Amino acid sequence: MSWKTYYNLFQPSRKSVFSPNHSFSILSFLLLGTVFFFGSCGAKNQTTILETRKAYLKGVGLPILVSIHPRHNREKKELQLFIKTENLTKINITKFQILFFASDQNRQFLIPEEQKTPELICSIPKQILPNSIYKCHVGPFVYQQIWNSIHIQSISFTTEDQIRHVISEDDLDDVVLWL
Repeated sequence: MSWKTYYNLFQPSRKSVFSPNHSFSILSFLLLGTVFFFGSCGAKNQTTILETRKAYLKGVGLPILVSIHPRHNREKKELQLFIKTENLTKINITKFQILFFASDQNRQFLIPEEQKTPELICSIPKQILPNSIYKCHVGPFVYQQIWNSIHIQSISFTTEDQIRHVISEDDLDDVVLWL
């Protein structure tokens, strides 16, 4: 079919809809309607990366999902981290903490100006209720040189039965979603 045929499919017809010579236009209309109908149905069934990750974490028994959105200003050599933590369990979580380090191209930890040590800490002192999201903001921190990557050292929290948990290094990639 040439582009003119497709173009003509979308042009309004001056003939009656019930005219026998108009069957091609009706067929085209029904075909387009079917395509749009199934196209919109498919969009409803697709899941987002976030929903897929949550389902996976719940399935393997990991209790939290951490979304991290780093923002940086290269000219100022500045780093900020916007963090959302979601409790996927049915119990309260307290004393939530993430320990980060920024590093350069040689994988050397960088120390922010105005600090004596290199660690960056996201701490949520409040109880994180089941199926709720809490936010944490880290920074802005300014460095003497441009940072190249962010390394998560640990994620830890306490459950309501006062047991301290640390997410293993193997599970960090599953629990953390970088945006």
